[in-house]
Amino acid sequence: MALIPSREDILRLLDELDKGKIADDLKSEVVDFKPWLADIEDNQAVAVESVVCFANSAGGIIVFGVKDHTQGRRAAITGCTGYDLDVWRRAIYDATRPHITVDIEELNALEGRLLLVRVPKGAKPPYGTAGGIYKMRVGKNCMPLDLDAFDRRQVATGAIDWSAEPIAGLSREAFDAVEIARLRNVLRTLRPKSDLLSLSDDDLLSAIGALRDGQITRAGLLLLGRRDVLARMLPQHEVIYLYAPTSTKIGFRKDLKAPLLYVLERLAELIQHPERNPVQTLRVGLFHISIPVYPEETFREAILNALIHRDYLEQGAVHVHHRPKEMVVSNPGGFIGGITPENILHHEPQARNRLLAEMFLKIGLVERAGSGRRRIFIPTLSYGKRPPQYQADAHTVTLTLFNEGFDAALAGFIAKRQREGKEFDMDDLLLLSYLRHHSEIDVPTAAQICQRPYEAMRDLLEGLALQPEAWLEQRGKKKGVAYYLSPSAVSQLLSKAARTRTRDINAVRYPELIRAYVEQHGSIKNEECRELLGLGNSPTARVKASRLLSRNEFLARVGESRAIRYRLRNKVK
Repeated sequence: MALIPSREDILRLLDELDKGKIADDLKSEVVDFKPWLADIEDNQAVAVESVVCFANSAGGIIVFGVKDHTQGRRAAITGCTGYDLDVWRRAIYDATRPHITVDIEELNALEGRLLLVRVPKGAKPPYGTAGGIYKMRVGKNCMPLDLDAFDRRQVATGAIDWSAEPIAGLSREAFDAVEIARLRNVLRTLRPKSDLLSLSDDDLLSAIGALRDGQITRAGLLLLGRRDVLARMLPQHEVIYLYAPTSTKIGFRKDLKAPLLYVLERLAELIQHPERNPVQTLRVGLFHISIPVYPEETFREAILNALIHRDYLEQGAVHVHHRPKEMVVSNPGGFIGGITPENILHHEPQARNRLLAEMFLKIGLVERAGSGRRRIFIPTLSYGKRPPQYQADAHTVTLTLFNEGFDAALAGFIAKRQREGKEFDMDDLLLLSYLRHHSEIDVPTAAQICQRPYEAMRDLLEGLALQPEAWLEQRGKKKGVAYYLSPSAVSQLLSKAARTRTRDINAVRYPELIRAYVEQHGSIKNEECRELLGLGNSPTARVKASRLLSRNEFLARVGESRAIRYRLRNKVK
């Protein structure tokens, strides 16, 4: 999003008028130029429409006193006269709905005095004129605003809570008594000490937000509504469960157009069937760990997220594709509030349907904001499974849970330390998952995997390495620092063959591979060495490659700076 220019920025823009440009060339999504008209009321009318236009978008600045299609500062800048700033502010406030307060200031240019009207981004759009004109900024133009399309966009981005809106024409009888009883059973199970259990049905419905001022909310109907009313009032609500035992065979399909508590209960029954979600037992010392193909806590949270955060103005359904090797949960509507697959692990939570999310929180089906991602990742990672994967575009969010077996050594290692009172957070488990298959990790790689800023990741790694009985240790200094599994962790996580292979490849195989490469190609540089040995492109990898090349006595360095290469010493004259 473009920044609204300062006074100095406007003066610099006006200099462009003497460089072959006209004011229309200088306009943008946050800047507009307007000529000064002879009639002061005409200027105010133009200002009101432009203010509405910017308030419905990202805000902006309107510069009065500059002709649109005239080259040269002297000809284009006419200046403004005969105005009263207080009268202008009041006129704009009175002529906008809802009222908009703007900041108007004067700007003295060499050619005349300009008026700058600064418009904030509207807090409660859409905004219109008192005469019913609605516009919004599209590029450098103010275009008529389609109120229906605008409302849909507000809902899609979470600016309006669709789930909190009341549904006109529905009475209390639209609720299903069976679903209210189900709600109480869920509360007794998850929140047995909740004050909600002592309330009458109507007070309970009001307390959770299913009823507001005597009217049924959309969230309330989704949670507790009768099926016939749901089908009539919210026909887009649907969850499709599809089980495919092989890549070419569909076992069965279940279409669920029912209240959400029932949907969650039924989906859990379908997924938890012993043939579809078998459990393996891992023995660790004197105790046993039951490891399901898909952990219940993980798939429940994935489905809850899809139901809570879907865009209910879209006509698509929530899908649960259950296969032996993966489970894919998708919902209509992309991420909102700046969340992406690349930052979702630690981004501030955003809810498209806030009331619906609050209802699930009060019932106990979801925990505090932000904990859902931990409930998705921690169980799978604790069993040594592949991390879940998010994908998203503007219209769909997809979460894939993988079943490629489990890592018995890693699952046992984590379970043993947990029984000893050690805790593993999501970041810890992501790092362990990576180091189970890689000999080392540096800060940039860890920051990317854990989706944390570099400095925060560096501090976290240093803290882990300093813990008593740490499973992580730090080696190297400054740019060459890297982190490794501690010797005790290596002994528990890697087989003897793997440990020997890891040591030998550093001590023996690297020099052999480098010599063979140089004999074939004549020389080698740092980048080629890293590619040859599979070290990657991190700063740590560059330092490691440099050390390997400089310490091998059969190599001689040739060139300087970025042109450094290494040749066989007996070939260098």
